[in-house]
Amino acid sequence: MQKVLIVEDHPIVSDSLTSLINSSGLELECYHVSNAHDGLAWLNGNKAEIILLDINLPDLSGIEFCRIAKSRHAGLKILAITSIEQRHVVDQMLTAGANGFILKSSDTSEILEAIKQIISGNSYISKSVSDLLKGKLTTNNELPVLTRREVEVLKHIADGLTNQEIAEKLFISSWTVDSHRKNLLLKFNAKNTAILVKTAVTSGIISF
Repeated sequence: MQKVLIVEDHPIVSDSLTSLINSSGLELECYHVSNAHDGLAWLNGNKAEIILLDINLPDLSGIEFCRIAKSRHAGLKILAITSIEQRHVVDQMLTAGANGFILKSSDTSEILEAIKQIISGNSYISKSVSDLLKGKLTTNNELPVLTRREVEVLKHIADGLTNQEIAEKLFISSWTVDSHRKNLLLKFNAKNTAILVKTAVTSGIISF
């Protein structure tokens, strides 16, 4: 039986994808890892027919994972499944070699269709993502949509707090803060924290 590797750090998402595939009739055996490094290690000893890849991972971004995995394993097929709906993220993912891009908000039939198409050797871009690439959809001039928690973390980052200090203020783990920080860098397409804060301030998302 062919294997599918799910690289996703949220158990509820990976469990849902596993359940969907197991009940679909597709002859795929599901495996799951929660970070990029474990995914790359898994690929060293296993062959996946397709990888279902989140972009916001706790160590490397899904974009970097895709780039590394594609360079090491010829013919590897990767479907990005994410909640991040921004043109520059889609562009970077496709440039890294992804065979498809779909949103987590897509219905189950579309997710299965994407998997089938990519396994068959085709590419697949969901309609909402395709419209985004064509410029039919804009998100406030490409400004990212942030969750309430991301805004809180961003404000504390701007205040110069460390991950541990932010964690103590928000009563969450420092690992969770680090995950939010990496996601914010990805959403703003920022190379470092200084650029992240500057962009957030100049765009009016946060203020001093």
